[in-house]
Amino acid sequence: MGTHRTIRVSEVIRKELSQYFRREVSLEGLLLTISAVETTSDLKEAFVFVSAWEAPIPKEELLSLLHRHRREWQRLLGKKLQSKFTPQLTFRLDDSLERGDRILRILQEIEREQGRSGTPPAHGF
Repeated sequence: MGTHRTIRVSEVIRKELSQYFRREVSLEGLLLTISAVETTSDLKEAFVFVSAWEAPIPKEELLSLLHRHRREWQRLLGKKLQSKFTPQLTFRLDDSLERGDRILRILQEIEREQGRSGTPPAHGF
């Protein structure tokens, strides 16, 4: 858990980057979500976890694209944060949405199979 200041800075970074993503022409057509921003206690680094829903480009290419804009976004964040340091942004892919979707599809398939075989569905966990 971070300090109040790191939490506040992380939230500002998340909010601002979300806006930058929407304005960036090279990201048009990509459904990107910032799932989390983790800022180090010294505020020198921020790890930005990004989910891309059904991205039409490979994940490595997406990370490269985000990285290309990193310096510009850091500069804009520096103006917004007005602090001694502007955290260096590091983008990481968060595939938890994809994993959750895959798990739901598997569970639905199991339910369909149980319905066809006449086996009563198991209740509880």
